[in-house]
Amino acid sequence: MKKRGSVLVEEVLLILIAVALVSAFALTISGMVQGAVDKILGFRNATNSILNSLVEGVKQLILG
Repeated sequence: MKKRGSVLVEEVLLILIAVALVSAFALTISGMVQGAVDKILGFRNATNSILNSLVEGVKQLILG
């Protein structure tokens, strides 16, 4: 009976380790995706800012 209990504890620990590894992997992947999305949005915002500046410059040239 004692040996059976220790095997059960060992199996539970292995399952917990597997869950921890999967969780760490998922967090890493989601962090990478979030970083990529942030870079894309940052580039988009910078592009919009440049375009807005160009439009304002053209307006000032045309309207004086």
